[in-house]
Amino acid sequence: MSAYAANRAALCGVMSTRSTTIAVVVWAVGILSLLAFASVNQISAFDPEHSLAQAAAQPDFDQRFANELKAAGIAAGTLVHISSAGRCYCDELTESHRDELSAELKQQGYQLAQLSLAEHPAITRFVNHYPALAVVDNAGQLRYLGPYAIGYGCITGKNLVAEIRQLATASRYYGASINSDVKGCFCAA
Repeated sequence: MSAYAANRAALCGVMSTRSTTIAVVVWAVGILSLLAFASVNQISAFDPEHSLAQAAAQPDFDQRFANELKAAGIAAGTLVHISSAGRCYCDELTESHRDELSAELKQQGYQLAQLSLAEHPAITRFVNHYPALAVVDNAGQLRYLGPYAIGYGCITGKNLVAEIRQLATASRYYGASINSDVKGCFCAA
């Protein structure tokens, strides 16, 4: 092999490696950009109009909301998964949180129930984004109302299952914990 052919082969090898590296970097930047764009589009406020926050500021809110749930057929001792009739990707992301919480609180006498905002529009006065969770203790008192998790996709942010479990099983009742000023993966009702 001549020196010219050897140099050309070496140069082609370097150019091939450089081209491959550039192509991989462009591909990775493109994928990361798409993921960032999708994540930003998924994050939204749980209570964008502050309707839940305003309602929760009323002294009788806990009882009024518990009564709305009771009118919707929700019994005491229930974890109420609030969703809607529409498809929502965010709803699927909460399945693991819902299953974990349901399994842990079943021993405390809690059952899991689904509540559709489409079927119970009176609830949308308070909760107009989902997925959401309401915890009604065995005495019929509202213990928690808000999301299962917060942050990008509700899977990379903060998981609230441990806090919700603690609120649901606390021996003393100090009123409901209303978690409305958060951002995460939520769909509008």
